[in-house]
This record gives sequence, structure tokens and C-alpha cells, in this order.
Amino acid sequence: MQVTTRSQNSPDDTSQEAVKQEEGGSGAEPGETPPVAVPPVIPLPEDRAAALDELCRSLDGSDERVSRSITRIRLEKGLPWDTDPRVVADALVRAGHLPEVVRTITWDWALWTCGSEDSWPWMAQDLARARDLLEDSTSATRVLCALEHFPAVPQSMVPALAQVAVGRSEVNRELAQKLLAGFPEVGDLALEAVMSPVAHVRRVGAAWLAGLTIPDGIARLRAARAQEEDRLARANLLRTLQVYGDDVTDLVTAEALTPPRRRLKRPPAALDWFPFEALPEVRLDDGTPLDPDIARNWVLEAYRLKTPDGAGTIELYLSLLDAEDARELSAFVVECWVAHNREAAKGESLRNKGLLAFAVGMEGERLAAAARSALSRHATWRAESETVLTAVAANPSAEALQVIVSAEAQHRLPQVRGFASLLTRAVAAERGWSEAELGDRSVPTAGFGPDGLLHLSYGEREFLGRLTPELTIALTDSDGRARKSLPAARKSEDGELVAQIRRRLTFARKEVAAVLKVQRRRLYEAMCIGRSWPAPLWRELFADHPLARHLAARLVWMARGQDEGVGTREPEAGGHEPRAWTFRPTEDGQLLGADDAVLELSPDAVVTLAHGTLLSEAEVAGWQEHLADYEITPLFDQFSARAPQVGQGQRGINDGVGRRVVARDLRKRAKARGYEPDSNIHWYTTFLKDFPVAGLCSVIDFSGADVWSEDQVVTTGPLSLVSGRLAMPLEDAPPVLLAECYADYHAVVGPPD
Repeated sequence: MQVTTRSQNSPDDTSQEAVKQEEGGSGAEPGETPPVAVPPVIPLPEDRAAALDELCRSLDGSDERVSRSITRIRLEKGLPWDTDPRVVADALVRAGHLPEVVRTITWDWALWTCGSEDSWPWMAQDLARARDLLEDSTSATRVLCALEHFPAVPQSMVPALAQVAVGRSEVNRELAQKLLAGFPEVGDLALEAVMSPVAHVRRVGAAWLAGLTIPDGIARLRAARAQEEDRLARANLLRTLQVYGDDVTDLVTAEALTPPRRRLKRPPAALDWFPFEALPEVRLDDGTPLDPDIARNWVLEAYRLKTPDGAGTIELYLSLLDAEDARELSAFVVECWVAHNREAAKGESLRNKGLLAFAVGMEGERLAAAARSALSRHATWRAESETVLTAVAANPSAEALQVIVSAEAQHRLPQVRGFASLLTRAVAAERGWSEAELGDRSVPTAGFGPDGLLHLSYGEREFLGRLTPELTIALTDSDGRARKSLPAARKSEDGELVAQIRRRLTFARKEVAAVLKVQRRRLYEAMCIGRSWPAPLWRELFADHPLARHLAARLVWMARGQDEGVGTREPEAGGHEPRAWTFRPTEDGQLLGADDAVLELSPDAVVTLAHGTLLSEAEVAGWQEHLADYEITPLFDQFSARAPQVGQGQRGINDGVGRRVVARDLRKRAKARGYEPDSNIHWYTTFLKDFPVAGLCSVIDFSGADVWSEDQVVTTGPLSLVSGRLAMPLEDAPPVLLAECYADYHAVVGPPD
């Protein structure tokens, strides 16, 4: 079917008249006018251009196969990675290489070395080749990223993009669907996929429609589902109907409560370990007992769906049950999977990962405990870890979100950290929050109430948990006597209840430790990048939160008014009230200044974390004395770091370059400051510290060391701040972040001379 291009209405849009209507949509051949407007080529400086010409003349293009990897390596040694591919192509032409050799080498440079923001003009000149490359999943990712920089997606690319949008690569599907989103017929493309004879394409098309709006969507989706036989496609259509606002109760009830035709005699081989006979008895929401065969059938349905994301079919099935019974059934299935995974060989438990779909209905605390157990047991198993996180992401509780936030910050595998980051973005977008807001709002209470106490009742006896200054839980009985642990049950007490309360305390202790580790890191980055909160929101998230209040009390904060007249401090000399002031919240809700004066926040104040670079020496000294007097151990140092002097355009700090140090000692000092080597496999040459909210990375270079032989003496290199793949001008960096990274640098390589 024919798809028209997006209209271009803005008179100052550089893409005006960019998308040309081409007969047959063949795209531009090399050397022809491209169908989109491209920026002019910026020539290299004379010395670099001469070096490039010499390099191109030295390349052997006589072999028809052209050893692309060897050629690219030689080019990478002589060129910055962001060199425009058109510059490379022009130099190859001047060197006398054949057109096909020029095309092959330049495309190799554009795909595997150059960034997409620099490679797209070259691709715009050769859309025929770009379309061909979409057939390979690896190169397709590079082409799709480059297409995101086009002023408008060329019409000739739409058929190829439609194929990628329903292909096997999840990453490429998402990119292609995003590129097609602006076309008015995108809904028809997705509906065509739903009608495909290929089951996989129908599944993807059904999921794709969830993000689109189509006329008569509910009726058309119901009709498609009525004739759909593939189980996964039916599940995706059901979820899409939910997104469209359809009441699918009639569909779910009819399917979920229909007894199986034959009673389960022998489970599938992959489920021969699952204790079907021990499934808890459950009731429907009206109190009617559910046929045990139906409950077993739900477990089999989850297994057959083979997705750990329970949003949709399993979530709807569970909604038919009594709420407490639904939680108990969900916990039983998930905890059985976790126990099996604990003893299974690598990859074995993935065969029945669909059982984790029941995580959507679990109580948050219990799910978090099970998920952390699974993640820690096999921390180096990437696929299993990602499966667990996918299941956890479907659960709406704060405890579940905290598991994902923790994995994003501190999982051992970088791939899993990246996957957790994708999940947090998706959850944040679904709830209308930024990633930073998600981290703020996902701090669990660990069972602590608004009074700041953890109430643990055996029925006859009650115990209280309090957070200590060290952020551990101290126990007392009803008479106020300290206890190290909870006692065993008496004969007159409910043993099952006592066991549940003891598990609750264990969970609370683990949760508090996890919150401390993650939130310390998050608040540190918030200080570095200057995050701020309106005063009412700050009070809700920090001062009034049962756990976060204890973290906030170990930090110094700064409030600024939107205009003068904010705050309660006396006017300074000259009669003008200060625009900013500092304070520390106490656990009981008061806001103290460095002089112990009680302050009040105006509703229109804006709160941020204080830092030594933002305060005078007298203010810093006052706060250091205040913290010492109250015997408060700060959550992290806010006052020691000082910003270096940097020149305009300066991209690195070199006053620690050239130090000679043992690699192992350098690594230990870097790790103590939160830095990780760029590789844990063999050879590493840099230490990295990410600031994900800011999209920046602090990089400390050195001459390099072997992971397995760190006794050698190495030479330290410069400090830089990297955004994407480029070192940024240091004058553009957040001042506090620059100061902290500079302090890190000299803590690692040694003090400046």
C-alpha cells in the first residue's frame, strides 16, 4: 500500500521541500541529489586534509573485496571518529579509487566508526544502500539511528521500515516504529501486520497498535482477536484493547473461568519440577472457590505465553480473584520459580520464565525479597537477571521499582545495568515522570509508618523497630527494652503469624540497606548537577518520608526564593533579605540553620543540596561545626571539593598527568571514589564514573593495565567529562560536578604539585 510523507508546514524548517516524490521510490544513487536537504560539508583544516589525502593514497583498493576492517582501522588511527563520511569519500576519490571501492570504504566508516549525527548526510545521498542494509539486524540499527537525524523520513524508506517494525530485533522494531509514527497510515501498517499469515508478525503488530490510535480501534481489535489462534498474539491484542479503554471483562471471564477439557495428568517436561498439587486454594472476588484445575490451567497458560511481563492476560486473570488470594497464588508461583532457579543450571529456568508473569500480582515486599534473592544468586547470568527485572517492572509497588533502580545503579553486569535503565525509562514514561522523579518516588517505606516506627505485632506482644543514626534497625519490646532479634512464638501465639512478622523484619533490614546504598548515590548526583524541588514536593519526598527523612537529616540543603521576601531569616546589612539560605532537617521535622535557628520554608521556595562551591568559607565552617556538635556523620562530603580554574574551550585537566603509580593501587583508589575500569576482562585504560541523569561520565585516563597483572607501574593521564562520545568543554559542566570530579581526580592520581 502507498504511504504519503509527513507535511512540512514551518516556513523556517530546513527540511522544506526536502522529501521529494520519487517514481518507484528508488532513492538517490551515489553522486545524485539526495531526497532530503543535507548540511554542507565542512572541510578539514589544511594539515589534517593533507594527512587524509596521503592516507587514502596509501590504501590498496585493488582487491575487489576490500579488507574493510583493516582499512577502517588505518583510517581510525589517522582521523577523529566524528569526521564526516563525505570528507572521507572525497579524499578517496581524489586518491583515484574506483567508485565501488569509495562506496564500500565510506559506508564502513559511516556505519561502524562515525556517530549517527555525523553519518546521516552520507546515508541521505545513498538511500538505496541504506535500504539494503536494513535487511541485516546489526547494520540496520546504525541506519535507523542515522534516520532519526533526517529532517524528515524519506517516503522511499517506508516499505523497508515497515518490515523492520515487525522484525525479530526488538531494538530495531522500536526504532523503526518510532520513525514511522509521523505517517498518517501507520495504523494501517500495524493492522496489516495483525492480519499477516506469520504468527510472529501478528504478535508484533498487536503490540505495535497499543501505541497508536486507529478509527474504530476496539471493534477492529475485537474482530481480529476473535479469529486469532496464536496464544501470544491473542494476549497482545487483549493488552492493546485495555490500552484503548475497552472493558475486556467478558473476554477474560469467558477464557479464564472455563475448565480445561482434560484434567492435567502430566505437566510439560520443562515443568516437571513444579508442585501443581500444592497450589493454594483460591476464591473468586465474590467468595466462590475456584476450581483447582482452572488455577493449574492459569499456571500452564503463563508458561505457554513465555513472557515474564504479566501485564495483560495474567494480570486480568488475577483480578478475578479475592485480592489476598491473588497475592498468595502469585507469591507461590514466583517463589517456586526462584527456588528452582537457585539450583538450576544456567539457562534452564529460562524455559519456564513465563511463570514469572505472576509477579504482577505479588505484594511488593515479598516480590522485592524474591527478586533480590534471584538477582544475587546468579549475578553473572545476564539473561536470567533481565528476565527477573522484566517481571518486577510489571508490578506497580514502590518496593518493586526500588529493585529496578538498585539494579540500574549497582548490578555487576553493565549489560544488566543498561537493561534496568531502559525499564526505568519505560516505567517513568508510563507514569508521566522523568527518570529522576521515578527515583524520588520509588523510595519504599520498608514497613515504617508515618510515626517513623516499624510496628511488629505478635498479637499478644508488640515490638518496635527504630532507625539508628547508622541507618540500621534497633528493636525494643513494649516496655522499651532493647532486643537483638525477635523472639520465637509462645504456645498461645499464632506460629504462622510470628513467622510472617520475623520475615517482615528480615525484609525491612535488607530494604533499608538497599535504600541507603542507592539513595546515597542518587542524592550525590542530585547535588552534583544541581537538581531542585519545589518546597512542598521536597517535604513530601524527603522530610515526611519514613526512610528518606533519615537520609535528608544527614545533609545540608539550600533554599532559594523566587523573589525576595522568602524565608524567615533576618535581613542582612542594608535591609535586603537574603535570596538563599541553608538548613538541615531533623528527624522530627524541624529545619535548623547552622546557628540552630528554626527556619520555615515558604511554599514558593525551591530546595536544592548545598555545596562548598556555593557557600562562603564562613558558612562552610559554620556547618562543619554544626555537624560535629550534633555528632552527625554526613551521608557524603558536601564541603571539601573546590572547582579548578579552566580556560575557554578546555576539555581536559592535566595537572595530574605523568605520575608513576602501581596499577593495583590506582584501581583501589579509583574504586573508593566510585570509579570503575572500562573493562574487567583484559586490558583497561580508563576509569569511569557515570552521572546518568546528567548524561555525563567522568573519565580518568592512564597508560593502561592488564586485569590479570596489576603489579606493573603505569602513568596517569588527564581528567575529562564526556557526553556521549565527546569530551565537553569544562566551562559548560555543572560547577559542583566539575569540583567533585576534580577532587576525585587528585584523590586517585595524587594531589596537585
